[in-house]
Amino acid sequence: MKRIFRLSCAFYFLIGITSVMLGALLPVILPHYGRDYSDGGTLLFLQFIGFLAGVLISPSLSAGIGRKRLLLVALAAITIAYAVMGTMPSWALMVVMTIFVGFGSGIIESSIGAFTIEFAEEQKAVAMTKLDVYFGVGSMLLPALASLYIYLNVWNLSFYTVALSTFVLLLFWLRMPADSSAHLHQDQQKDAATASAAKPRYTGAQLRLLSIFVLFFFVYMGIELGMMNFLPSILIESISISDSAASLSVTFFWGAITIGRLFVGRMAETMSYVPFLIGSALGSMILISALALFSSPIMMYLLIFGVGLFISGLFSIGLVFANTLMPGMVERTTSTLIAAGGIGGSVLQYVIGWSMDRWSFGPTLWIFALFALILLISIILVQQLKSADSSLRAGVESKY
Repeated sequence: MKRIFRLSCAFYFLIGITSVMLGALLPVILPHYGRDYSDGGTLLFLQFIGFLAGVLISPSLSAGIGRKRLLLVALAAITIAYAVMGTMPSWALMVVMTIFVGFGSGIIESSIGAFTIEFAEEQKAVAMTKLDVYFGVGSMLLPALASLYIYLNVWNLSFYTVALSTFVLLLFWLRMPADSSAHLHQDQQKDAATASAAKPRYTGAQLRLLSIFVLFFFVYMGIELGMMNFLPSILIESISISDSAASLSVTFFWGAITIGRLFVGRMAETMSYVPFLIGSALGSMILISALALFSSPIMMYLLIFGVGLFISGLFSIGLVFANTLMPGMVERTTSTLIAAGGIGGSVLQYVIGWSMDRWSFGPTLWIFALFALILLISIILVQQLKSADSSLRAGVESKY
């Protein structure tokens, strides 16, 4: 299991890279093809469509061919896509390869997340937050590498570098020793049995819980991606700093998230999930609200760092919490919630962009605070539903 978990961390490092790859290279890709930013937005949206397809189809494919083969397919899709993109093909082929990257990334995130929750017998929250640390490191390192390649005017090497790295990971995954892959073989047999039997169904109480968690993940990704993409513009408008200084805010934000993920797993296991999630959502709401009230650059950077720390565990701990409340549905629950997050991250960024155009930065920050309030209310509702249904309490009381 230790070997598989190390490889799982490498998988999450990879999807951290794929999540920011296009954004880091858009300033040079678009002029190369003679395209504008609307075309860039279309490219990013199509990668999300591929990601969503990968997330949604992952449970069915896993039941049919097993997780080990499924992840080989995902790695092959990303390797081939980036190798082709490095040749600077036609725009149409670039679009198709972008969808393939998203498809492979969606399979990896949902499959590895479900596998980790299912087989981490103790301290599931710690295991998930460790994965998220590697996601954050990948998200931070790729822009630096891309910046170097752009400076050297060999930016297409970014695609080849990631393709080669993905191929190496594919080889490690393919050559995994038999003793290390025993869990995957057992899982494959279980998936095959599940595929031939009637699919388990959510109870009415579980469906109500699932709908609340869908809202939670929908809104959370709106906060994470919205802050990441709009913080520089918010700071430029609010305190009139330079573009380079404003861009540094994203580094502060992601740095805080990555640091926080080093500790939040153990904190959640110690505190129990509900108090941790309520405290995280409440702290996020207070600090985001404070951003709308201060105009000091130093204070705003400190608040941004604080927001990153408070939201750092919301995704992974929320995912573990949801699966603990709905045992036996790990694959379906994980893929559903990750898909909800992907859709929310896409849709709510349009809301935030519209707010910036119509009302500027002040009301936009209050919208972010409203999102955090929705997270807080969602966890309180989940706790109330759990307390009202004795069947949901059975076997899981120790975690709350």
